[in-house]
Amino acid sequence: MVRRVFLFVIALGAVIAASCAKPVATLDCSTGNKTACTDECVDLQSDTLNCGKCGTTCPAGQACVAGACSATCPTGNLKCDKDGGGAICVNAKTDNANCGKCGVTCGAAQVCYGGQCSGTCGNSQSGETLCGGDGGSPYCATLAADDNNCGQCGKVCTAGQICVKGACQNTCTSTQTQCGGDGGSPYCADLQNDNANCGTCGHVCSNALDSCIAGVCTNACGFGQTMCNGDAGAYCVDSLSDNANCGSCGNVCPSNNPLCSGGKCTTGGGGTVRQVSGTIVPVTYVPCGNGTYTNCTETAAESSCTGIGLKLGVVSLGATTSCHWSISYFTNNNPVVAGQCLVGVSNAQWTSCCGVGSWHGNVVKVPTTLGQQFGFVNSLDSGYNGGLTNTTGTTWGCVTNATAIPSAGCTTYYVACM
Repeated sequence: MVRRVFLFVIALGAVIAASCAKPVATLDCSTGNKTACTDECVDLQSDTLNCGKCGTTCPAGQACVAGACSATCPTGNLKCDKDGGGAICVNAKTDNANCGKCGVTCGAAQVCYGGQCSGTCGNSQSGETLCGGDGGSPYCATLAADDNNCGQCGKVCTAGQICVKGACQNTCTSTQTQCGGDGGSPYCADLQNDNANCGTCGHVCSNALDSCIAGVCTNACGFGQTMCNGDAGAYCVDSLSDNANCGSCGNVCPSNNPLCSGGKCTTGGGGTVRQVSGTIVPVTYVPCGNGTYTNCTETAAESSCTGIGLKLGVVSLGATTSCHWSISYFTNNNPVVAGQCLVGVSNAQWTSCCGVGSWHGNVVKVPTTLGQQFGFVNSLDSGYNGGLTNTTGTTWGCVTNATAIPSAGCTTYYVACM
């Protein structure tokens, strides 16, 4: 009898204990395609402590890449050590906690853009706006197409709607395809040029230098760019104007010649020119095209200036007839240009003389002495200065864009940009 009472008490205690135990919560890890491991939702594709399956921990110095422990990261990503042993793969161009290199954390009001902490999201051409920061990290959003920031930061499109040109609507444009919707908001994508949806929805161009061109991920830099390598991986530069990669990768312009112009480090501004009004303004000398006279067309001259954010200096010093060959008086402070040739443009696509599509002008030798006034003005023009000892040059008449300037025996031919 005593034994039965004892067993009953034990059984009753077990029932009471079970009834008082804390219930185990059921995790919903459907959002973001995550998996429930113990008491948290994890991404088995990238979680160092749960790599491929729950409980699989990567060794020290390794990261979880596509569900497998790896000593290296995908192209375009940087491997950074985590506290406690494992590593993570980050995009150092956009990671606020590893901006440019591991461990560089951007400030509270900054975002990592292009591998540098910034208070903005690039320039006006980037199409992105700085959002967030209220209790969370700031980020760059494309207000024209972001369902969570449609038209303005924080404006979320309702379920089933998509953000098109900054407005929430129910359909995409004729050139777009509706993607997403599986656990996330739907969105419109141009499958021909969207790096995150190249050819088909969800097909990501994973290489940092890949671009989606005609629906195919293509590994190449843009026209006129050079591929260089840095701490954050490979990147593309314009070696003709990049002060940190001037002429070649890693060639940083020094403080005494800080401006990269035409692939060469020069002094800021380069020199001056006297305009028709008599006003003296700074100019920057850049090679015309590739610097040879056979490549120097009117189109190449204009592109050489617009490539560094300036305009071709089409100027003359009071010429009485626009068709006369004339340029204004210049000075030069750049030793790279000294002794070379300056292409003086007195007419570029002016219908009053040559007609649109043609140009004319002359070539003068740049003095070897810095700061010396030089130039060439035809004697029939009112701006002619016969007192200059270096007014000789080579002139030409109306030529088409496809026709090179005449040779004046120089190694490099420059144009003046303003």
